[in-house]
Amino acid sequence: MNKILSCWLLVLLWNISYSQRLADLCQPDLFNYSHQIYKAHRQNWGIAQNPVNRFMYFANSKGLLEFDGTQWTTYELPAKQIVRSVICDKTGRIYTGALGEFGYWDKSADGSLSYHSLKPLIKESQFNQEEIWHIVETSNGIIFQSFAYMFLLQNNTVKKLPTPGNILFAFDVNGRYFLEVLEKGLYEIINNQFVFVQNSEFLKNESVHTILPTNDISGFLVGTSKGIYIYNGSSFKPFNQQLQLFVQQNQLNGGVRLTNGGYVFGTILNGMVITDAQGTITNNFNQKNGLQNNTVLSLQSDEKGNVWLGLDKGISMIALSSPFKYFEDIEGELGTVFDAAIFQNKLYLATNHGVFYTLLDGRNRQFSLVANTQSQTWDLEVIDNQLLCGHNNGTFRIDNLKATPISTITGGLVIKPLKNYPNHLIQGTYTKLCIYQKDKSGKWVFSHTIDNFSAPIKQLEENENGEIFINTLNNGIFRLQLSADLRKIDKQTAIQQDFVPKNLTRIRNKIVVTSNKGVLEYHDNSQTFQPIVALKNHTNIQKIFTISDNEQWYLKNNGSFGMVSPQNVWLELPLKKDTWVSDYENLKVFGSTFLFCKENGFTILDRNSILNLLGVKGRKPIIRSVKVENHPELSHFFTDNSTPQNMTFKYNQNTLLFTFSSTDYTSSVKFSYWLENNMMRWSEFSENYEKEFNNLSPGSYTLHLLTNTSDAETVLHFIINDPWYWNPWSKTLYLLLFIGIYYYLYKLHLKRLKDQNQQLVKEKEEELKRQQEKSKQEIITLRNEQLEQDIIRKSEELANSTMQLIKKNELLQQLKAESQELEGNIKAGSLNHIIKLIDNNISSGHDWQVFEQNFNRVHEEFFKKLLERYPDLSPGDLRLSAYLRMNLSSKEIAQLLNITYRSVELKRYRLRKKLNLETEENLVEWLIGEF
Repeated sequence: MNKILSCWLLVLLWNISYSQRLADLCQPDLFNYSHQIYKAHRQNWGIAQNPVNRFMYFANSKGLLEFDGTQWTTYELPAKQIVRSVICDKTGRIYTGALGEFGYWDKSADGSLSYHSLKPLIKESQFNQEEIWHIVETSNGIIFQSFAYMFLLQNNTVKKLPTPGNILFAFDVNGRYFLEVLEKGLYEIINNQFVFVQNSEFLKNESVHTILPTNDISGFLVGTSKGIYIYNGSSFKPFNQQLQLFVQQNQLNGGVRLTNGGYVFGTILNGMVITDAQGTITNNFNQKNGLQNNTVLSLQSDEKGNVWLGLDKGISMIALSSPFKYFEDIEGELGTVFDAAIFQNKLYLATNHGVFYTLLDGRNRQFSLVANTQSQTWDLEVIDNQLLCGHNNGTFRIDNLKATPISTITGGLVIKPLKNYPNHLIQGTYTKLCIYQKDKSGKWVFSHTIDNFSAPIKQLEENENGEIFINTLNNGIFRLQLSADLRKIDKQTAIQQDFVPKNLTRIRNKIVVTSNKGVLEYHDNSQTFQPIVALKNHTNIQKIFTISDNEQWYLKNNGSFGMVSPQNVWLELPLKKDTWVSDYENLKVFGSTFLFCKENGFTILDRNSILNLLGVKGRKPIIRSVKVENHPELSHFFTDNSTPQNMTFKYNQNTLLFTFSSTDYTSSVKFSYWLENNMMRWSEFSENYEKEFNNLSPGSYTLHLLTNTSDAETVLHFIINDPWYWNPWSKTLYLLLFIGIYYYLYKLHLKRLKDQNQQLVKEKEEELKRQQEKSKQEIITLRNEQLEQDIIRKSEELANSTMQLIKKNELLQQLKAESQELEGNIKAGSLNHIIKLIDNNISSGHDWQVFEQNFNRVHEEFFKKLLERYPDLSPGDLRLSAYLRMNLSSKEIAQLLNITYRSVELKRYRLRKKLNLETEENLVEWLIGEF
């Protein structure tokens, strides 16, 4: 048990040792902000952080410069002076000092900063010529210090503090306030009184540029242009010889103490240095290794321990709080790093310039080239305590800084042990599959190439059945079954696929590939790649780094690096995008350290800090502004999350631009947002800190904001009002109008219905009347038809009776004639009697009366009309007219009238005269047509 514990402790110490040694090779991340970025002047004389919103403020030659993590804003003084000093008090109020001017900044109506000058409270006429170089917050008020004056702002009044002489700079040392007095030494300000610091008179001829606290409460450090001294409460002595020499050579200009007890000192000539608590220099940032300028004008440590530098040319920030450390190949000697390995207490890097190494036994950051390894190097692997190198010119075994070629097959891209053949390795190259085995001395040596296969190989993996999966550069994925002697391929299968493979790996003995269709896993039964259900929501994964069966890290297409939690939640590490080598991304694990290969060096991360990074509950992001399109005067600016929760905009102010910020200055911050009532889901995380919503409909909205570095959510509520013609009053009016119109339409509808009913009734009545008329007409028609039939029948009867009468008269005439012929043979008396009887029966008046009645029935009102027109007609004329209307011939009329034919013609002639007929007119036709 003790032996196991001892071994575990040795492994732990080894891991810690190598992690520390790797960290010693690297520097904290350096962020540079040029004056082209922040759009102000080059020089920055002072730095302060607002304790409320964590914004950074800089005393810039153009004015007060504000940085919220994403955006830079410059506020100029009314007279546009250079701002020489800046502080933020505990409440977040910002104070600045300039030439003949000092005052404070507060929020204006729209949320931006506005300046309030305190100069009117000063009575000294010479103040206009004084620069306020330092501002110090004390328990008694705010002190503004120039070389000639000190003013105390207390309870909205300003009073001058009498000083022991001409002064330089004032310093705050953990609530103690010190001031250098020229030609006298150091003084401490106690209750607005100046108390001389014992034994500080040697400083009267030196310029004090910084006073910093130490672990000794009564002591402090004093930094001057000639050195740095430590004060123990009674005497001064040099602090650190190495630091002393550096300061003397490079001219100290300021300093800050770090949260870990170390220090940062800025210089005029050589940038800045970071030291431990004993003053030993651990890092030096200058223009040679990335700093924009060697002249540090101001220094400030923020709440997380990062150090901000106000330079003579720009602003820089050293991310001391970040667990990521960087080795930057500033001069490009190494080239692009493709792989790394630790072997024999050395760190080796495979680059496109060759193999480089450095010792892990000190702070020497210099790398040297391993002899004979120039040119492109792809792969470094330590297998069985031997370092193998896949190179453009072949494969090398590196031992004691010597590279021994063991294969001339060009382009060793990947090499792995074979599980079923413990003493054999398989390697993929530009063209071949190679096999290596151990010689008698246990060294890896080249054995042979595998027949019947040739292709450039990106990755290869072996499954639990001993099959080799190959991801080629251009031809997709192959599954190979090697022969028992490993000299040829017994079976080769090109995987039929409907996806584009990116990277091949193995997780828990399963072959896994990333593709344009997500993360896929090979299934032996179907011999196909199928989506991994647990990763179905993560389709944009580019590469998987398998640390162990239970630990996988994922690289997404957009450069995001993280892991997927058991709850299938994406947990992202705030890793910079430029960490990766495009298409050759590589992550190596050395003990408790991740090493990420970069194009110009490498990045390391202590794995012990990963849980803190993934589980961080940082500060909420800030919605910095809401801008209304075409209405800049309506813009709102915010310096914290105390935004009005029911902002309202008019209906035509519905195109809004939101800007975001986060004070996580050390991370690559990305934003995700969701606008309720407008978006269905959260947006993808993006570095874009602006979002415009166009033509929002009237209604209530809630904007949610998150960052990838914090799970704290910011929420903003706002309302787009309805137009004036759709507000509550107008809606009420519209409702009343609608009700009125509805009522009017209802009444109109009723009236229409009534009119329609009346119209229908009228139409029905008219229709009924028409029906009645039609019926009457039909009845009349039927009656007329019947009458016509009756007339025809009666005419026929009249004609028949007339003919019978004619025939009777003819017969009687005939009988009379024959009786007259028999007059001699018969007695006169009896014959006369017969003749008289015949005369009495020939056309008697009674017969005419009967005829007239029947004629009037057939020819209704004929005589009446005839007499109305011709009143002079005699009864004989009427009788003749009736006979003519019946179309009787003259002969037939003569018989009826018992007169001669000639008499009838004479009567007809006389009748024509009475009727005034022309000669050519037919009498009969005229009588029939006219009447």
